Amino acid sequence: MAWLRKHVKALSIILFSVLFAYFSQFAVSNWLVKKKIKEDVSVLSQLYSELYRQSFEQMRSLEENLLYQCDIDDVELLSEAKDENMFIEYVDLHLPNGRSCSIYNSDQAGREMISISSEDEIIFDKVSLILSDNQFEEMRLRNEQGLLRFIFQQPRNFLSSCNQCLYMVVKVNGREISLYQRNDLPYRQVYSAELDGDLNVSLYINEDGVEYLVGDLVTLFAGLVILFGVLIAVGVELNQSERKGLTGLLNEAIESNALKPFYQPIVMPHDNGYKIVGAEVLVRWRASDGEFIPPDTFIPLAEQNGSIDRITDQLIDNVLAHLNDIQVPSGFFVSVNVSPSYLEKFDTADNILGKIEAAGLDPHLLSLEITERTKFGDLNKAAVCIEALTDKGISIKLDDCGTGYGAFSYLHVLNIDTIKIDRMFVDGIGLEDFKNTILDSILAFARESKLHVVAEGVETKVQADYLIKSGVEMLQGSYFGDPVPFDVFRKLVDSDDLIETQNMALQ
Repeated sequence: MAWLRKHVKALSIILFSVLFAYFSQFAVSNWLVKKKIKEDVSVLSQLYSELYRQSFEQMRSLEENLLYQCDIDDVELLSEAKDENMFIEYVDLHLPNGRSCSIYNSDQAGREMISISSEDEIIFDKVSLILSDNQFEEMRLRNEQGLLRFIFQQPRNFLSSCNQCLYMVVKVNGREISLYQRNDLPYRQVYSAELDGDLNVSLYINEDGVEYLVGDLVTLFAGLVILFGVLIAVGVELNQSERKGLTGLLNEAIESNALKPFYQPIVMPHDNGYKIVGAEVLVRWRASDGEFIPPDTFIPLAEQNGSIDRITDQLIDNVLAHLNDIQVPSGFFVSVNVSPSYLEKFDTADNILGKIEAAGLDPHLLSLEITERTKFGDLNKAAVCIEALTDKGISIKLDDCGTGYGAFSYLHVLNIDTIKIDRMFVDGIGLEDFKNTILDSILAFARESKLHVVAEGVETKVQADYLIKSGVEMLQGSYFGDPVPFDVFRKLVDSDDLIETQNMALQ
């Protein structure tokens, strides 16, 4: 059972593909049959339609031109009528005095005129269609001078190698006429069309005919469907295995405290340079082979499987330990990213404040940045948590303002004192096509709301100068320093040196 639960998704995909392949076989075979015979039936139907029209016209013409004497002229006219219609097997003329003349194939010599019942005759304005075993056999025209007959060849099944695989029904004036021989196998209709106002044709086929027409195509289709389902299932299994493998490694990394905080400086202008006033903590995972696993690989997974809260708690523990090991200037802060769900937990505020108290640190040193990769489920719960934290002096910042789920609505509900401008609004500064409307609107909103502003993603002096002139208080980006391990960051803070713009411009 455990094995089944483990592979239930892949097995469900395979089962669905098998069922779909099985139940779709009839529809597929029907579609293939219709597609393959449609053109043949259309051509055949046109031939039969032309047969009726041409035969009527010939019979009417003969009636007008015959001398009804069975002399050379009459025989010649009969012969011409036969030669002009490939479906006519032979033509004969019977006179009231018992005399007759015929144009026929040698194997039809001596064929006698059969008597018919009213059930075997369909009359069209003196012209009778004669049926034999419900099949169209001959056409007769009778007048006071004699009887003219057209005897027709029985149409050949165009599936010549599959005898009795299909049969055709022609409906004339409501009367059905069967063409081709049929057997006792069940047939299904695969074609129906109206040839003209009084003539309809329908085609029926049995399983032998289906097999003859489509062969192994239906089986091949079913096999391809199942194969496609298996491939999808394998892909799902591999993806699950990869994610499960990564989940296991991530859990091991959390247990072994392998997720380390890296610090990226946050600066403010001071004299002729910039002074480090804080840092954003960015989690980094160094694998056993020494390579770093990108955050965008494991952070979404951690958010999905719920381990993000463990990572956040561990990160805060490590940051507080680092802050106890460094001398920082007044007003210095370190920002840790937290998810909305983390702030909705009833014990988050107590846990964080308890950690700070245990470390013997000033709560003002810690700042929380709300990430917007996921949205809040309950703003009221988050508001209670944030209120408890800000009452103790912890700053709450909104990360990537303007790009997430509801940044400005959050600002109205939550006690947020700082917004961070996403790098997407910074990248275009200094370029010819830079549009500053949105950036200026965000800054104007911040001024009106008395919010502090940090701009992220600053990479050039031009960007830094523009942002400072626009009223941005703090800057962050590779122009001032990339995220670095604590040991490197501590040296920057301990030196208390300014980051000079002249030096940065040369980088």
